[in-house]
Amino acid sequence: MTDRGTDLTDVPFEDLLATVLCAEGRYAELFREHVARLGGVMQQGLLRAAMDRARGGAPGEEDEMWQCAAELSRRLVSRLDRRPAPAPAEAEVKAAERQADPAVGCASVVDRAVPPGDEEAVTGPPAADGTAGPHRPDVDGWAVAGSRPITPETWEAGGQVRRAIEQVFAEFADAAEVRRWTGGRPVPSGVELVAKWRAFHLSLLRLPPALEAYWAARMRSAAPAAWLEPTDGWQRVPAPATVAARILVPACGRYPGVLADPWVPKAGGVAAPLSGSEPGYDLAAGLAHQMSWLAAADEAAHSARTWQLTPLRDPHEEVGYTDLLAERLVSFSRSAAGREKEGCVLRAAQLAEALRMVVHRPLVAPDSWWHRLRDETVRFVRDVGVTHAPHVVVTEIAGRYAEAKKNGLTEGRDDVRLTSQPEQNGLVLDCLRPHLRGAELGDKPGRVVYGATY
Repeated sequence: MTDRGTDLTDVPFEDLLATVLCAEGRYAELFREHVARLGGVMQQGLLRAAMDRARGGAPGEEDEMWQCAAELSRRLVSRLDRRPAPAPAEAEVKAAERQADPAVGCASVVDRAVPPGDEEAVTGPPAADGTAGPHRPDVDGWAVAGSRPITPETWEAGGQVRRAIEQVFAEFADAAEVRRWTGGRPVPSGVELVAKWRAFHLSLLRLPPALEAYWAARMRSAAPAAWLEPTDGWQRVPAPATVAARILVPACGRYPGVLADPWVPKAGGVAAPLSGSEPGYDLAAGLAHQMSWLAAADEAAHSARTWQLTPLRDPHEEVGYTDLLAERLVSFSRSAAGREKEGCVLRAAQLAEALRMVVHRPLVAPDSWWHRLRDETVRFVRDVGVTHAPHVVVTEIAGRYAEAKKNGLTEGRDDVRLTSQPEQNGLVLDCLRPHLRGAELGDKPGRVVYGATY
Protein backbone atom coordinates (compact mmCIF):
# COMPACT_ATOMS: atom_id res chain seq x y z
CA MET A 1 0.00 0.00 0.00
CA THR A 2 1.23 3.51 -0.79
CA ASP A 3 0.65 6.54 1.37
CA ARG A 4 -2.39 7.27 -0.81
CA GLY A 5 -3.89 3.88 -0.18
CA THR A 6 -3.16 2.43 -3.63
CA ASP A 7 -2.33 -1.28 -3.70
CA LEU A 8 0.54 -1.84 -6.17
CA THR A 9 1.30 -5.46 -5.35
CA ASP A 10 -0.36 -6.71 -8.55
CA VAL A 11 1.31 -4.20 -10.87
CA PRO A 12 3.85 -5.93 -13.16
CA PHE A 13 7.48 -5.25 -12.36
CA GLU A 14 8.21 -3.61 -15.73
CA ASP A 15 5.26 -1.25 -15.34
CA LEU A 16 6.51 -0.15 -11.94
CA LEU A 17 10.01 0.35 -13.33
CA ALA A 18 8.74 2.33 -16.31
CA THR A 19 6.62 4.58 -14.08
CA VAL A 20 9.55 5.47 -11.87
CA LEU A 21 12.02 5.94 -14.73
CA CYS A 22 9.65 8.28 -16.56
CA ALA A 23 8.94 10.37 -13.48
CA GLU A 24 10.23 13.90 -12.93
CA GLY A 25 12.12 15.24 -9.94
CA ARG A 26 15.39 14.96 -8.07
CA TYR A 27 14.72 11.54 -6.58
CA ALA A 28 13.68 10.15 -9.95
CA GLU A 29 17.04 11.21 -11.38
CA LEU A 30 18.81 9.59 -8.43
CA PHE A 31 16.90 6.34 -9.02
CA ARG A 32 17.80 6.38 -12.71
CA GLU A 33 21.48 6.74 -11.84
CA HIS A 34 21.32 3.65 -9.64
CA VAL A 35 19.52 1.62 -12.31
CA ALA A 36 22.15 2.65 -14.88
CA ARG A 37 24.89 1.56 -12.49
CA LEU A 38 23.17 -1.77 -11.95
CA GLY A 39 22.90 -2.30 -15.71
CA GLY A 40 26.62 -1.62 -16.11
CA VAL A 41 27.52 -4.09 -13.35
CA MET A 42 25.33 -6.75 -14.94
CA GLN A 43 26.97 -6.23 -18.33
CA GLN A 44 30.42 -6.61 -16.81
CA GLY A 45 29.31 -9.83 -15.15
CA LEU A 46 27.85 -11.14 -18.40
CA LEU A 47 31.07 -10.43 -20.27
CA ARG A 48 33.16 -12.20 -17.65
CA ALA A 49 30.82 -15.19 -17.68
CA ALA A 50 30.90 -15.26 -21.48
CA MET A 51 34.69 -15.28 -21.54
CA ASP A 52 34.79 -18.11 -18.98
CA ARG A 53 32.27 -20.08 -21.02
CA ALA A 54 34.25 -19.56 -24.23
CA ARG A 55 37.39 -20.87 -22.51
CA GLY A 56 35.53 -23.92 -21.26
CA GLY A 57 35.70 -22.86 -17.63
CA ALA A 58 31.96 -22.84 -16.93
CA PRO A 59 29.26 -25.49 -17.30
CA GLY A 60 27.05 -25.39 -20.38
CA GLU A 61 23.86 -25.97 -18.41
CA GLU A 62 24.07 -22.36 -17.20
CA ASP A 63 23.59 -21.01 -20.73
CA GLU A 64 19.86 -20.53 -20.21
CA MET A 65 20.48 -18.60 -17.02
CA TRP A 66 22.94 -16.34 -18.86
CA GLN A 67 20.38 -15.75 -21.58
CA CYS A 68 17.87 -14.66 -18.93
CA ALA A 69 20.43 -12.43 -17.23
CA ALA A 70 21.28 -10.80 -20.56
CA GLU A 71 17.61 -10.14 -21.24
CA LEU A 72 17.11 -8.70 -17.75
CA SER A 73 20.09 -6.39 -18.28
CA ARG A 74 18.73 -5.30 -21.65
CA ARG A 75 15.32 -4.45 -20.19
CA LEU A 76 16.87 -2.42 -17.39
CA VAL A 77 19.08 -0.42 -19.73
CA SER A 78 16.42 0.02 -22.41
CA ARG A 79 14.05 1.64 -19.92
CA LEU A 80 16.49 4.42 -19.08
CA ASP A 81 15.71 7.87 -20.44
CA ARG A 82 12.73 6.65 -22.44
CA ARG A 83 10.25 9.29 -21.47
CA PRO A 84 7.19 9.72 -23.65
CA ALA A 85 7.55 12.64 -26.06
CA PRO A 86 5.04 15.45 -25.56
CA ALA A 87 2.05 15.44 -27.91
CA PRO A 88 2.06 18.22 -30.55
CA ALA A 89 0.29 21.35 -29.46
CA GLU A 90 -3.25 21.84 -30.79
CA ALA A 91 -2.21 25.05 -32.55
CA GLU A 92 0.54 23.20 -34.41
CA VAL A 93 -1.89 20.55 -35.56
CA LYS A 94 -4.34 23.15 -36.89
CA ALA A 95 -1.51 25.00 -38.62
CA ALA A 96 -0.43 21.83 -40.32
CA GLU A 97 -3.98 21.16 -41.48
CA ARG A 98 -4.11 24.63 -43.05
CA GLN A 99 -0.97 23.83 -45.06
CA ALA A 100 -2.77 21.15 -47.04
CA ASP A 101 -1.94 21.26 -50.71
CA PRO A 102 -5.25 21.06 -52.63
CA ALA A 103 -3.42 20.22 -55.86
CA VAL A 104 -2.27 16.87 -54.55
CA GLY A 105 -4.79 16.40 -51.78
CA CYS A 106 -2.23 15.88 -48.99
CA ALA A 107 -1.23 17.83 -45.93
CA SER A 108 2.15 18.58 -44.45
CA VAL A 109 2.63 16.30 -41.51
CA VAL A 110 3.68 17.90 -38.26
CA ASP A 111 6.75 16.72 -36.50
CA ARG A 112 5.93 13.51 -34.74
CA ALA A 113 7.57 11.70 -31.89
CA VAL A 114 9.64 8.74 -33.08
CA PRO A 115 11.96 6.32 -31.36
CA PRO A 116 15.60 7.47 -31.43
CA GLY A 117 17.24 6.33 -34.64
CA ASP A 118 13.98 5.46 -36.41
CA GLU A 119 15.08 5.61 -40.02
CA GLU A 120 11.54 6.22 -41.25
CA ALA A 121 11.71 9.74 -39.85
CA VAL A 122 15.27 10.76 -40.73
CA THR A 123 15.60 13.10 -43.71
CA GLY A 124 18.51 15.31 -42.72
CA PRO A 125 19.37 17.86 -40.05
CA PRO A 126 16.95 20.78 -39.75
CA ALA A 127 17.86 24.11 -41.27
CA ALA A 128 18.95 27.05 -39.16
CA ASP A 129 15.51 28.64 -39.32
CA GLY A 130 13.93 25.57 -37.75
CA THR A 131 12.40 24.17 -40.94
CA ALA A 132 13.28 20.75 -42.21
CA GLY A 133 16.17 20.78 -44.65
CA PRO A 134 16.18 18.95 -47.99
CA HIS A 135 16.46 15.21 -48.01
CA ARG A 136 20.12 14.21 -48.06
CA PRO A 137 20.57 10.45 -48.32
CA ASP A 138 23.25 9.27 -45.97
CA VAL A 139 26.12 7.24 -47.42
CA ASP A 140 25.12 4.43 -45.09
CA GLY A 141 21.58 4.26 -46.37
CA TRP A 142 20.42 5.47 -42.97
CA ALA A 143 18.01 7.97 -44.53
CA VAL A 144 15.30 6.98 -46.98
CA ALA A 145 13.80 9.17 -49.68
CA GLY A 146 10.26 10.26 -48.94
CA SER A 147 10.61 10.04 -45.17
CA ARG A 148 9.12 12.66 -42.89
CA PRO A 149 10.89 15.68 -41.34
CA ILE A 150 11.67 15.55 -37.64
CA THR A 151 12.41 17.97 -34.85
CA PRO A 152 15.99 18.98 -33.94
CA GLU A 153 15.59 17.08 -30.68
CA THR A 154 14.64 13.86 -32.42
CA TRP A 155 17.44 14.30 -34.95
CA GLU A 156 19.95 14.58 -32.12
CA ALA A 157 18.45 11.53 -30.41
CA GLY A 158 18.82 9.57 -33.64
CA GLY A 159 22.46 10.64 -33.85
CA GLN A 160 23.02 9.42 -30.30
CA VAL A 161 21.55 6.03 -31.17
CA ARG A 162 23.77 5.74 -34.19
CA ARG A 163 26.85 6.62 -32.18
CA ALA A 164 25.87 4.01 -29.58
CA ILE A 165 25.50 1.35 -32.29
CA GLU A 166 28.85 2.26 -33.82
CA GLN A 167 30.42 2.01 -30.37
CA VAL A 168 29.13 -1.55 -30.01
CA PHE A 169 30.57 -2.36 -33.44
CA ALA A 170 33.97 -1.01 -32.41
CA GLU A 171 34.05 -2.89 -29.11
CA PHE A 172 32.88 -6.08 -30.78
CA ALA A 173 35.59 -5.88 -33.45
CA ASP A 174 38.30 -5.36 -30.82
CA ALA A 175 37.20 -8.09 -28.38
CA ALA A 176 39.82 -10.86 -28.20
CA GLU A 177 37.28 -13.61 -27.48
CA VAL A 178 35.26 -12.56 -30.54
CA ARG A 179 38.32 -12.58 -32.76
CA ARG A 180 39.14 -16.06 -31.55
CA TRP A 181 35.99 -17.38 -33.23
CA THR A 182 35.86 -15.01 -36.20
CA GLY A 183 39.53 -14.86 -37.19
CA GLY A 184 39.93 -11.10 -37.44
CA ARG A 185 37.81 -7.98 -37.42
CA PRO A 186 34.25 -9.34 -37.71
CA VAL A 187 32.74 -5.93 -38.51
CA PRO A 188 34.40 -4.34 -41.57
CA SER A 189 35.32 -0.69 -41.39
CA GLY A 190 34.63 1.84 -44.10
CA VAL A 191 31.37 0.26 -45.24
CA GLU A 192 27.77 1.40 -44.90
CA LEU A 193 25.94 0.94 -41.64
CA VAL A 194 23.61 -1.76 -42.95
CA ALA A 195 26.60 -3.87 -44.03
CA LYS A 196 28.12 -3.53 -40.56
CA TRP A 197 24.78 -4.40 -38.98
CA ARG A 198 24.50 -7.56 -41.05
CA ALA A 199 28.10 -8.63 -40.44
CA PHE A 200 27.68 -8.12 -36.69
CA HIS A 201 24.57 -10.27 -36.39
CA LEU A 202 25.83 -13.00 -38.71
CA SER A 203 28.98 -13.16 -36.57
CA LEU A 204 26.84 -13.72 -33.47
CA LEU A 205 25.61 -16.98 -35.00
CA ARG A 206 29.16 -18.35 -34.83
CA LEU A 207 29.92 -17.55 -31.17
CA PRO A 208 29.48 -19.66 -28.01
CA PRO A 209 25.98 -19.07 -26.54
CA ALA A 210 27.14 -17.02 -23.56
CA LEU A 211 29.33 -14.75 -25.69
CA GLU A 212 26.52 -14.39 -28.21
CA ALA A 213 24.06 -13.49 -25.44
CA TYR A 214 26.37 -10.80 -24.07
CA TRP A 215 26.86 -9.02 -27.38
CA ALA A 216 23.23 -9.38 -28.37
CA ALA A 217 22.29 -7.68 -25.09
CA ARG A 218 24.82 -4.91 -25.73
CA MET A 219 23.26 -4.20 -29.11
CA ARG A 220 19.72 -4.36 -27.75
CA SER A 221 20.64 -1.68 -25.24
CA ALA A 222 21.80 0.60 -28.08
CA ALA A 223 19.44 -0.06 -30.99
CA PRO A 224 15.77 0.99 -31.18
CA ALA A 225 13.55 -1.75 -29.83
CA ALA A 226 11.32 -1.60 -32.92
CA TRP A 227 14.18 -2.88 -35.08
CA LEU A 228 14.51 -6.06 -33.06
CA GLU A 229 10.91 -7.29 -33.16
CA PRO A 230 9.78 -9.25 -36.25
CA THR A 231 7.01 -7.66 -38.31
CA ASP A 232 5.00 -8.71 -41.35
CA GLY A 233 7.49 -6.91 -43.57
CA TRP A 234 10.45 -9.06 -42.55
CA GLN A 235 11.97 -11.61 -44.90
CA ARG A 236 11.18 -15.13 -43.69
CA VAL A 237 13.53 -17.95 -44.63
CA PRO A 238 11.99 -21.44 -44.35
CA ALA A 239 13.50 -23.49 -41.53
CA PRO A 240 13.06 -27.07 -40.28
CA ALA A 241 10.15 -27.60 -37.91
CA THR A 242 12.54 -29.26 -35.45
CA VAL A 243 14.59 -26.07 -35.10
CA ALA A 244 13.23 -23.08 -33.18
CA ALA A 245 12.60 -19.84 -35.06
CA ARG A 246 15.63 -17.58 -35.05
CA ILE A 247 16.24 -13.95 -35.98
CA LEU A 248 19.18 -14.15 -38.36
CA VAL A 249 19.54 -10.40 -38.89
CA PRO A 250 17.24 -7.82 -37.21
CA ALA A 251 15.86 -4.87 -39.13
CA CYS A 252 17.96 -1.74 -39.59
CA GLY A 253 15.64 1.20 -40.02
CA ARG A 254 13.59 0.54 -43.14
CA TYR A 255 15.77 -2.36 -44.18
CA PRO A 256 13.71 -5.40 -43.12
CA GLY A 257 15.03 -8.07 -40.83
CA VAL A 258 15.45 -11.76 -41.68
CA LEU A 259 13.79 -14.51 -39.67
CA ALA A 260 14.37 -18.26 -39.97
CA ASP A 261 10.76 -19.38 -39.62
CA PRO A 262 9.72 -23.06 -39.32
CA TRP A 263 6.13 -22.18 -40.27
CA VAL A 264 6.95 -20.77 -43.69
CA PRO A 265 6.12 -23.18 -46.57
CA LYS A 266 9.23 -24.93 -47.81
CA ALA A 267 8.05 -25.85 -51.29
CA GLY A 268 9.65 -23.88 -54.11
CA GLY A 269 12.85 -21.87 -54.15
CA VAL A 270 16.04 -23.80 -53.60
CA ALA A 271 14.04 -26.84 -52.40
CA ALA A 272 11.96 -26.99 -55.60
CA PRO A 273 13.65 -30.26 -56.74
CA LEU A 274 12.08 -32.04 -53.75
CA SER A 275 8.58 -33.44 -54.22
CA GLY A 276 7.59 -33.25 -50.56
CA SER A 277 7.15 -37.00 -50.13
CA GLU A 278 10.81 -37.81 -49.40
CA PRO A 279 11.77 -39.14 -45.96
CA GLY A 280 12.97 -36.24 -43.82
CA TYR A 281 11.58 -33.75 -46.34
CA ASP A 282 10.88 -30.98 -43.82
CA LEU A 283 14.39 -31.16 -42.41
CA ALA A 284 16.12 -31.38 -45.80
CA ALA A 285 14.07 -28.58 -47.37
CA GLY A 286 14.41 -26.28 -44.36
CA LEU A 287 18.18 -26.80 -44.17
CA ALA A 288 18.53 -26.23 -47.91
CA HIS A 289 16.69 -22.88 -47.68
CA GLN A 290 18.71 -21.74 -44.69
CA MET A 291 22.12 -22.79 -46.01
CA SER A 292 21.41 -21.25 -49.39
CA TRP A 293 20.47 -17.93 -47.77
CA LEU A 294 23.45 -17.97 -45.43
CA ALA A 295 25.85 -18.83 -48.22
CA ALA A 296 24.70 -15.78 -50.16
CA ALA A 297 24.39 -13.39 -47.20
CA ASP A 298 27.46 -14.11 -45.06
CA GLU A 299 30.58 -12.66 -46.66
CA ALA A 300 32.71 -14.59 -44.16
CA ALA A 301 31.34 -17.95 -45.33
CA HIS A 302 33.53 -20.33 -47.31
CA SER A 303 32.84 -23.30 -49.52
CA ALA A 304 34.42 -26.70 -48.84
CA ARG A 305 33.44 -27.95 -52.29
CA THR A 306 37.06 -28.86 -53.05
CA TRP A 307 40.04 -29.86 -50.88
CA GLN A 308 40.52 -26.23 -49.83
CA LEU A 309 38.21 -23.56 -48.48
CA THR A 310 37.20 -20.89 -50.98
CA PRO A 311 35.31 -17.70 -50.03
CA LEU A 312 31.73 -17.90 -51.23
CA ARG A 313 31.79 -14.19 -52.10
CA ASP A 314 33.71 -15.31 -55.20
CA PRO A 315 30.93 -15.30 -57.86
CA HIS A 316 32.26 -18.46 -59.53
CA GLU A 317 32.37 -20.34 -56.24
CA GLU A 318 28.89 -19.20 -55.28
CA VAL A 319 27.48 -20.46 -58.58
CA GLY A 320 29.37 -23.71 -58.19
CA TYR A 321 27.98 -24.32 -54.73
CA THR A 322 24.42 -23.49 -55.81
CA ASP A 323 24.65 -25.88 -58.75
CA LEU A 324 26.06 -28.65 -56.54
CA LEU A 325 23.32 -28.21 -53.95
CA ALA A 326 20.63 -28.38 -56.65
CA GLU A 327 22.24 -31.51 -58.12
CA ARG A 328 22.31 -33.26 -54.74
CA LEU A 329 18.67 -32.33 -54.04
CA VAL A 330 17.61 -33.83 -57.39
CA SER A 331 19.60 -37.01 -56.80
CA PHE A 332 18.11 -37.53 -53.36
CA SER A 333 14.55 -36.92 -54.58
CA ARG A 334 14.93 -39.37 -57.46
CA SER A 335 16.44 -41.99 -55.17
CA ALA A 336 13.54 -41.66 -52.73
CA ALA A 337 10.97 -41.81 -55.55
CA GLY A 338 12.64 -44.96 -56.90
CA ARG A 339 12.26 -46.56 -53.48
CA GLU A 340 15.96 -47.30 -53.29
CA LYS A 341 17.12 -48.58 -49.95
CA GLU A 342 20.83 -48.20 -49.26
CA GLY A 343 21.15 -45.95 -52.30
CA CYS A 344 18.72 -43.50 -50.74
CA VAL A 345 20.87 -43.31 -47.59
CA LEU A 346 23.92 -42.67 -49.77
CA ARG A 347 22.15 -39.82 -51.59
CA ALA A 348 21.05 -38.39 -48.23
CA ALA A 349 24.68 -38.41 -47.02
CA GLN A 350 25.78 -36.64 -50.19
CA LEU A 351 23.03 -34.04 -49.73
CA ALA A 352 24.11 -33.57 -46.12
CA GLU A 353 27.64 -32.97 -47.37
CA ALA A 354 26.40 -30.24 -49.72
CA LEU A 355 24.55 -28.59 -46.83
CA ARG A 356 27.62 -28.78 -44.56
CA MET A 357 29.96 -27.32 -47.17
CA VAL A 358 29.13 -23.78 -46.00
CA VAL A 359 31.82 -23.30 -43.33
CA HIS A 360 33.90 -20.53 -41.81
CA ARG A 361 37.58 -20.05 -41.17
CA PRO A 362 38.22 -20.40 -38.31
CA LEU A 363 35.47 -22.93 -37.73
CA VAL A 364 32.48 -21.84 -35.66
CA ALA A 365 32.26 -22.55 -31.92
CA PRO A 366 31.21 -26.15 -31.17
CA ASP A 367 28.01 -25.10 -29.39
CA SER A 368 27.13 -22.09 -31.55
CA TRP A 369 23.89 -21.73 -33.50
CA TRP A 370 25.77 -22.42 -36.73
CA HIS A 371 27.19 -25.67 -35.35
CA ARG A 372 23.85 -26.83 -33.98
CA LEU A 373 22.18 -26.17 -37.35
CA ARG A 374 24.83 -28.18 -39.19
CA ASP A 375 24.42 -31.03 -36.72
CA GLU A 376 20.86 -31.39 -37.99
CA THR A 377 22.24 -32.70 -41.29
CA VAL A 378 23.60 -35.83 -39.63
CA ARG A 379 20.26 -36.42 -37.95
CA PHE A 380 18.67 -36.14 -41.39
CA VAL A 381 20.89 -38.92 -42.74
CA ARG A 382 20.12 -41.14 -39.74
CA ASP A 383 16.37 -40.53 -40.12
CA VAL A 384 16.53 -41.52 -43.80
CA GLY A 385 18.46 -44.62 -42.82
CA VAL A 386 15.84 -45.64 -40.28
CA THR A 387 13.14 -45.29 -42.94
CA HIS A 388 14.87 -46.96 -45.90
CA ALA A 389 17.73 -49.12 -44.63
CA PRO A 390 17.97 -49.51 -40.84
CA HIS A 391 20.93 -51.89 -41.17
CA VAL A 392 23.17 -49.20 -42.73
CA VAL A 393 25.67 -47.89 -40.18
CA VAL A 394 26.08 -44.09 -40.27
CA THR A 395 29.28 -42.89 -38.57
CA GLU A 396 30.03 -39.22 -37.94
CA ILE A 397 33.82 -39.09 -38.09
CA ALA A 398 35.66 -37.62 -35.10
CA GLY A 399 38.87 -38.08 -33.13
CA ARG A 400 42.36 -38.53 -34.56
CA TYR A 401 42.61 -37.98 -38.29
CA ALA A 402 45.33 -40.62 -38.75
CA GLU A 403 43.15 -43.27 -37.11
CA ALA A 404 40.16 -42.31 -39.25
CA LYS A 405 42.25 -42.84 -42.39
CA LYS A 406 43.71 -46.08 -41.06
CA ASN A 407 40.23 -47.45 -40.34
CA GLY A 408 38.97 -46.50 -43.79
CA LEU A 409 36.49 -43.91 -42.51
CA THR A 410 37.96 -41.40 -44.97
CA GLU A 411 40.25 -41.74 -47.95
CA GLY A 412 42.01 -38.42 -47.44
CA ARG A 413 41.85 -37.57 -51.12
CA ASP A 414 39.48 -34.61 -50.81
CA ASP A 415 39.67 -33.87 -47.10
CA VAL A 416 40.25 -30.24 -46.14
CA ARG A 417 43.37 -29.41 -44.13
CA LEU A 418 43.33 -26.26 -42.02
CA THR A 419 46.29 -24.67 -40.29
CA SER A 420 45.37 -24.89 -36.61
CA GLN A 421 46.60 -24.49 -33.06
CA PRO A 422 48.97 -27.14 -31.67
CA GLU A 423 46.21 -28.69 -29.53
CA GLN A 424 44.18 -29.31 -32.71
CA ASN A 425 47.03 -30.79 -34.70
CA GLY A 426 45.98 -34.08 -36.27
CA LEU A 427 42.36 -33.89 -35.06
CA VAL A 428 39.19 -34.12 -37.12
CA LEU A 429 37.65 -30.66 -36.76
CA ASP A 430 34.49 -31.17 -38.81
CA CYS A 431 32.77 -34.07 -40.54
CA LEU A 432 31.54 -32.93 -43.94
CA ARG A 433 30.16 -36.33 -44.98
CA PRO A 434 29.58 -39.31 -42.66
CA HIS A 435 30.98 -42.78 -43.32
CA LEU A 436 28.43 -45.39 -44.45
CA ARG A 437 28.58 -49.15 -44.21
CA GLY A 438 25.96 -51.47 -45.71
CA ALA A 439 25.55 -54.87 -47.31
CA GLU A 440 25.13 -53.43 -50.80
CA LEU A 441 27.11 -50.25 -50.37
CA GLY A 442 30.08 -51.80 -48.64
CA ASP A 443 32.25 -49.09 -47.07
CA LYS A 444 31.58 -45.58 -48.34
CA PRO A 445 34.32 -43.25 -47.03
CA GLY A 446 33.36 -39.95 -45.49
CA ARG A 447 35.00 -36.56 -45.79
CA VAL A 448 36.38 -34.29 -43.08
CA VAL A 449 38.12 -31.06 -42.18
CA TYR A 450 41.22 -31.68 -40.05
CA GLY A 451 43.81 -29.55 -38.32
CA ALA A 452 47.56 -29.33 -38.88
CA THR A 453 50.22 -26.98 -37.52
CA TYR A 454 52.12 -26.74 -40.80
